[in-house]
Amino acid sequence: VPPPAAEPQPEALAAAPSVVADDAFQKIEEEEAPREMKSARARRSYNLDWRGDLGQWLYLREFAHSARMERKDGDRVDFAETLYWNAGVRTDAQTGVAEVSFAMSDSVTTFKAFAGAVGGDGALGSAVAELESVQPFYAEPKLPLEVTSGDAVRLPVALVNGTQATLSGASARVELKGDVKVTAGAPVDLASSARARQLFSLEIGQEARPVDVKLTANAGQFTDVVTRTLSIKPRGFPGRVSFGGLVSAKAPAVHRVVLPETVVPGSVKTSIAVYPAPLANMTESLARLIQEPSGCFEQTSSTTYPMTMAQQYFQTHTGVDPKLMADAREKLERGYQRLVGYETSEKGYEWFGQNPGHEALTAFGLLHFTDMVQVREVDTAMLERTRGWLMQQRDGQGGFKRNRRALHVWVEDADTSNAYILWTLLESAGRPAAQAQELSREVASLKAAAKKSTNSYVLALAANALALAGDTPEARALMDRLASQQKQDGVVGGATQSIVGSSGETLDIETTALATLAWMREPAHALNVQRAMKFIAESSDGGRYGATQSTVLALRAIIAYDKQRASRLVPGRVRVYVEGRPVGEPMRFDGSTQEALKLPDVSALLGPGERKLELRMDDGAELPYSVEVTYNTLTPASSKDTQVALEVSLAKAELIEGEPTEARVRVSNRTDQKLPTAVAILGVPGGLEVRHDQLKELVKRQVVDAYEVLGRDVVLYWRGMEPNKRIDVPLSLVAAVPGTYTGPASRAYLYYADEHKVWTPGLKVSIAPKQ
Repeated sequence: VPPPAAEPQPEALAAAPSVVADDAFQKIEEEEAPREMKSARARRSYNLDWRGDLGQWLYLREFAHSARMERKDGDRVDFAETLYWNAGVRTDAQTGVAEVSFAMSDSVTTFKAFAGAVGGDGALGSAVAELESVQPFYAEPKLPLEVTSGDAVRLPVALVNGTQATLSGASARVELKGDVKVTAGAPVDLASSARARQLFSLEIGQEARPVDVKLTANAGQFTDVVTRTLSIKPRGFPGRVSFGGLVSAKAPAVHRVVLPETVVPGSVKTSIAVYPAPLANMTESLARLIQEPSGCFEQTSSTTYPMTMAQQYFQTHTGVDPKLMADAREKLERGYQRLVGYETSEKGYEWFGQNPGHEALTAFGLLHFTDMVQVREVDTAMLERTRGWLMQQRDGQGGFKRNRRALHVWVEDADTSNAYILWTLLESAGRPAAQAQELSREVASLKAAAKKSTNSYVLALAANALALAGDTPEARALMDRLASQQKQDGVVGGATQSIVGSSGETLDIETTALATLAWMREPAHALNVQRAMKFIAESSDGGRYGATQSTVLALRAIIAYDKQRASRLVPGRVRVYVEGRPVGEPMRFDGSTQEALKLPDVSALLGPGERKLELRMDDGAELPYSVEVTYNTLTPASSKDTQVALEVSLAKAELIEGEPTEARVRVSNRTDQKLPTAVAILGVPGGLEVRHDQLKELVKRQVVDAYEVLGRDVVLYWRGMEPNKRIDVPLSLVAAVPGTYTGPASRAYLYYADEHKVWTPGLKVSIAPKQ
């Protein structure tokens, strides 16, 4: 809407249009409301408001809860907690009154309305009002968020009489579908405006899945129906056996699956997939990575970066599932909004958005946002701001500053950091050659450092950077050095330090992927590319390639490799065998196949001990595959190579409903070295609730750097740990729902070495109902 030449008159302002979102009644996005609101709807509109001081119209967003179209009397499933929000309500110029409208949710409770105002003369005002949602008679259950199979829940149900008369024979009935046994309660008489409480015993069976808990309450002529969801998780400790590689018609892929003797019956699940196209690998990566904690800039990128590259793939390939494309777009949008929130006030990016910005992490962000430009709109001013801030971090001697803010190996090695930042600046530049001229001192410095370096990770970065800078002879020389480091299995050896301080297979993946990206610039290294891609395919762990950096670089190599392949797939068939017996029908594929071939579940044929699993192909091209077997075991096995220790205990394990207790978490650095990015996850038993105010206080006191709560897991983050450091974290918990519960296993690990976890048994608690 173009602004008028002068400030509009009142009648013109009143007629200003309201710009409504694509669908005036659309499902609320998950980040705007808790999970209980998924069945609710809201009005999301943008009202136009004239700002005379700015000489332009402003869009002001409004959120208003709307009643369900299918709403029925006495049937309550919508428990939205936020009903209305608007940052730009304008009062009437004459009366000073403004009216807003919204629908109530199904909650019987008291809502608070907060209003803050600024007058035309700059005067400030605020007010708080209460809005009570009532019902003549209703029932209110108190459910734990999650429980473990085998738990026993004493479900409290409040029956409330909101009338002035006595209600005789008030009763409630709980209905569940699934492996849960329920004991009924006895009828009660409710006096005027009185409430009574009944306890229902829920015995949770072995079936682990979400179940709907339907509570029907009756009293005289009144009926109330409440439906809530109870999440049931499997007992024991999660374990996984995974394999990957290439299968062809020349030879079957054979693996020995060994499960512990203590595996929980019925907990074994298998996922076997063959990937005709890189898209299939990315689909697996999305499914896996989106479940990982995302408490900082880099961990949010672990989800959004693979989705960015998946969207690039969608643009150049047909036959992609539209639902998959839409889902990836939606999640990418949310990820982008979260990522830009980590920009510091002094510019640049940092793990938790705190000053000062971190040079190498900002370079990683610049590369990510540049790739994202190809698939969605990105704030160009932010991109220019980020690149400009990064250019200001040059030290004037051919390198980049490394401001030390916290213990983190991203800043330790000068050659590694300089090579990484320079590569990202050139890779993200619209005209790399022109950017290289401005960075001529840094390019020359990297060229000199690469000649002396014995770290093949630095060599791979330098080979890519010099190729982008137009120094083809020197880039080829580095590519040849990398080729001499490649082993028969495709791994590029000789890496000693990466930008994130990774080690083992994760470091191998990062280095090999970077070398592959360089080799693909020169046809003479086609054989090296083939070997490297075989290794990358075999490194897939359920669609994931180590940590964030290694996964991003592996997927970059996969996308680049796909762009170079001009030939179509040779049609064929693939089938799975267990102990020589075929399972299911052969899965066919041809040149048009884009998504992963999901082979049959063979979990019924697996159990304690060893089984032989084979993939056999008839005809067809050589394709990557992955095999993942998940299970639960009662005896956890911590990695012998873990560098952190974990101790978890409860101050008191026998509680009365409403009583507080404390979980004592101790995380220790077992080494005499500085460790980067430690993560500890406390598994909270089902009947206990965490106190978010106390968690926020722990961040404020710098006991932890960040936290998030995912189901019953409390995830704690640290940027790094001093040598031999012990960190004690007291976590306040409240006994919320009576019963006996076992929490999920607690664990600790380094983010860049998450294959080496230390586990502790799940906490147990018994909560007696209050009298």
